[in-house]
Amino acid sequence: MMESLNSRMSSGTAGETIPGSWYTGEEPDEVKPGSYPILFIHGINTTSATWSVDGNDIRETARAKGYRTAFINLSGTADMWSNGLLLAEKLKEIFVSFQKKVVIVAHSKGGIDAQTAMVYHDASQFVKRVITLSTPHHGSQLADLAFSKWADWIADTLGSRSEAVFSLQTGYMKAYRKRTDDNMERGHSSFYTFGGTGWGSMGSELFWGGLYLKRFGASDGAVTVKSSQLPYGEEVMVGDWTHKTIKLGNEIFPYIEKLVLEEVEELPGAIAAESTEEELPVTVLHKGGVYTGVATERFYVEDGVDELTVDWISSSTDASYVLTDPDGRRHVRFVTVGDETGFFPDALHHSIIIPSPAKGRWVMEAKNDSRESYLLNVIFSGGANVGMDEFISGKVSESESKEVKMTGIVDIEKQFHLSHFPSGKKDQPADLKPETLAGYGEGIHNITIDLKGTTAQGDRFQRTVIRTVTVDEYGNVHE
Repeated sequence: MMESLNSRMSSGTAGETIPGSWYTGEEPDEVKPGSYPILFIHGINTTSATWSVDGNDIRETARAKGYRTAFINLSGTADMWSNGLLLAEKLKEIFVSFQKKVVIVAHSKGGIDAQTAMVYHDASQFVKRVITLSTPHHGSQLADLAFSKWADWIADTLGSRSEAVFSLQTGYMKAYRKRTDDNMERGHSSFYTFGGTGWGSMGSELFWGGLYLKRFGASDGAVTVKSSQLPYGEEVMVGDWTHKTIKLGNEIFPYIEKLVLEEVEELPGAIAAESTEEELPVTVLHKGGVYTGVATERFYVEDGVDELTVDWISSSTDASYVLTDPDGRRHVRFVTVGDETGFFPDALHHSIIIPSPAKGRWVMEAKNDSRESYLLNVIFSGGANVGMDEFISGKVSESESKEVKMTGIVDIEKQFHLSHFPSGKKDQPADLKPETLAGYGEGIHNITIDLKGTTAQGDRFQRTVIRTVTVDEYGNVHE
């Protein structure tokens, strides 16, 4: 019986990507004494190949240092519940194969899949400890954006609204954390976390994601440092990694090697590095749609904006783009790069940065003979810093919010657009008070708030705020 089981488990190869398939790496010449086998788990919209492509030498590095390895394929588009169940089954097989517990090294959402397997399917018995590399333990605001009102058209074209992305909305993960953390006594394996603060420069694959997330704190272009942390996990290090480089062997293995032995060695002094930043004065405006021929979007820039970034997301390479400023100058030097955040797979970012932009009305124009869906993101550094949480939630009155929360803004209008899942109901509620949201029933509310107003200097401005909240089966609101 054991022989036939081992034979079946050895059928996986490095070329397979079927969810549930797994394979072992090449055996080291000499296994390092006191070490545990390492199971590598990939993240969203990828496969186990992530550990061996784009210059990643982590497999060879581990083998050269005497560590046994295994690599598993989960679904890149499934939520943590489906992947967690599948992973639990496979962890038992891997345990039988090695005759020893494993240390999990998980990138991105793979860490949530691993925790789900351990907490909800009793797989902790097969795991010594878990190392997470920029795992969005508290979700990502990019997932919120992917399910927002203005992303409807581009999401339909890309097919980007997977169960995986849905489950990483911040409101969903708030409820997941509450439920899971309350049950952590069922999972006894220790967690060690790593986070990144690098997202490259203009033209890099994660630049836009990092700029978008900037107002939420330091990030690696896809996941904030705050989200990579667990209250009961030990933060090993926060480094200048992007979401892509944090999983590279030459970058990360010197640190995780200290965590795969029987006794954890003394961790590097770099763990004391500052891991969070104050939220920065960056705000955004979103628009979106679909067109054939010409699309024109207009927006306003107010006094005090230090830098303007315009990012047109589409799946097209055939369009041309022109940004015209209030003085009639045309800006055409857009940089095009693919998306590597994992939340908009196969999307292209057509971006331009304008330092010290003129105040007034700007016009963005796209031309394409073919049909093109798009999501326009305008990112403002400086200007009207509408930190709207209290105002939007109704926790303070409108007059208070004008005087206290939005100094320098004399007029503002807001429009709420709520998408409820799973019902698919879309509505424009009068307010976002907990009792109003609870009235929609159990599920996820993805809320887009469109704002327009006037500053004390008489300048018009526009902004968008996106929030997600979860209403549980008892009517409790998690936000």
